[in-house]
Amino acid sequence: MNNIIFKQSPMGEIIDADEKAGIVKGYASVFNNVDSDNDIIKSGAYKKTIAENGKRVKYLYQHDMDKPIGKMVHLEEDEKGLVFEAEIAKTQLGMDVIELIKAGVITENSVGILPIQKEMINGKREITEVKLYEVSAVTLAANDQAMILDVKGNVDPNKVIKRYDNIARLIRKGNISDELGYALESEILKLKSIFTNLATLPTDIEVTKPEVVKGDSTEIFNYLSNVLKK
Repeated sequence: MNNIIFKQSPMGEIIDADEKAGIVKGYASVFNNVDSDNDIIKSGAYKKTIAENGKRVKYLYQHDMDKPIGKMVHLEEDEKGLVFEAEIAKTQLGMDVIELIKAGVITENSVGILPIQKEMINGKREITEVKLYEVSAVTLAANDQAMILDVKGNVDPNKVIKRYDNIARLIRKGNISDELGYALESEILKLKSIFTNLATLPTDIEVTKPEVVKGDSTEIFNYLSNVLKK
């Protein structure tokens, strides 16, 4: 099933945060540890995606495509994990994120990845190749699903509809660059992940069905809905 998953690493792995230069350095992912999903990312898992798409990977805030805060100027694997260096845009959000990192409020980095090669070994899923879409600065409990669901597991339709609206608006513009196309692919897979997770929720949890965004977006909305069903 082609769904994006999020893997977090402690911001304690940060190497440096320099607000004057606008640079954040750290580990986006750590190898060979068993995470809460019983997954293990193995050394070498990022090498192909870095070579093929490393320049397209962006630094986001809370896995939100509408909140890009920087671009990757360096990505590589070392013996410990995936090392990144991001140049943070000197916007208010970018500078705020650096201050929050320095203050210890933002405590983790997280990667948005699509597992490509994986194998179950001794009850654990070992991931040996991934497609990397983005690295995000996240607060401790933050993930994409938490941004869509409230504490009771109910869908916030306004947030879901806004994300569909954003994709539809970008597609209508046309002249989509490779970088924007890569971001849109990531967003569509994130939405697919969300709806896949909702389909497996207990039946006693109330789920509110999102409505069509706008009358003039019906064709694109239906197209995206069909994409998400694949």
